[in-house]
Amino acid sequence: MKKLLTLLTVMMPALAMAAEGEASIEKGLLYLGAGLAIGLAGLGAGVGMGHAVRGTQEGVARNPNAGGRLQTLMFIGLAFIETIALYGLLIAFILLFVV
Repeated sequence: MKKLLTLLTVMMPALAMAAEGEASIEKGLLYLGAGLAIGLAGLGAGVGMGHAVRGTQEGVARNPNAGGRLQTLMFIGLAFIETIALYGLLIAFILLFVV
């Protein structure tokens, strides 16, 4: 029940916006989907980057001589994680301007 109330609370601005002017319910749901796409992609990327940096710091703390190699691998991993956020942004743009 709590999840349903949360979902309705999140959807109300989109539904209210859809009721005004030329916008339809489909347009409001597209805006909601675009916001969720970028929001969840950003959240996932942020959590992933936090775990990657924490793991690298723990590795350097255990073996300081491997710091340079671990840092290089961390930056490569962060670049891959960042592409997930960019895919979310791409999906949001597709929902807003193409559909």
